[in-house]
Amino acid sequence: MRFLLLLFIAVLFSGFGLAQPPQKPKLVVTPLTDRVFVHTTYGIYQNAAIPSNGLIINTSDGVVLVDTGWDTPKDTDNTRQLLQWVADNLHQPVRFCIATHFHDDRVGGISELQKAGVRVISTPLTAQKSVQEGYPSPDPILPADTTFTIGQVPIRCYFPGEGHTSDNIVVWLPSEQILHGGCFVKSVAAFGMGNVADANLNEWANSVRRVIREFSSAKVVVPGHEEWGDTKALEHTLHLLAKHAAAQRK
Repeated sequence: MRFLLLLFIAVLFSGFGLAQPPQKPKLVVTPLTDRVFVHTTYGIYQNAAIPSNGLIINTSDGVVLVDTGWDTPKDTDNTRQLLQWVADNLHQPVRFCIATHFHDDRVGGISELQKAGVRVISTPLTAQKSVQEGYPSPDPILPADTTFTIGQVPIRCYFPGEGHTSDNIVVWLPSEQILHGGCFVKSVAAFGMGNVADANLNEWANSVRRVIREFSSAKVVVPGHEEWGDTKALEHTLHLLAKHAAAQRK
């Protein structure tokens, strides 16, 4: 009887070691206009599946991606799904991908893109930091502020100053009035600042104010994580920064 009781206890407690990690949902693609889509992939952060947003821009001269899927050097399935979605639904080649900073939710799938022959471009600082994180280097060709046109779609890449990271850029589509803020911009659904390990909390608010001045006409603002909306996300980011600073002073 004592043996059976001990066996039951051993089996009961062994179950605690078998807890399954959270499962990542599959890729979700959401249209913003007839040629711009949000690609949402998921990564695991603090034991929860977190959505990460990038853009798919469909032009007459091929597809431009803004950010890879949220991947790691050993698991690039999200970006593989992203390439498959483009092939199945847009039937156009991916011309290149713009990486907005060096974290794994922005450059994690770079090896998958390069394997598929897709060029990944970034600022020199993002390329340098991506290599330091163990990723292949993007092509470090983007200056701090530049506009180019692909298939009659103008795309502006703009470095507003340090914020979420020292290298974060935003991407502006003037013809669509869509701003991809990446992790530099917090969703109105966010209650906190999230990952600030590489942030410049002293400069972030100043950098956000520059974005507000430059892109006040934005109709859609896409943050790096969670739901998107309008320029309220920029004001909300300032609010969260002020709240975070106040908490740090206590």
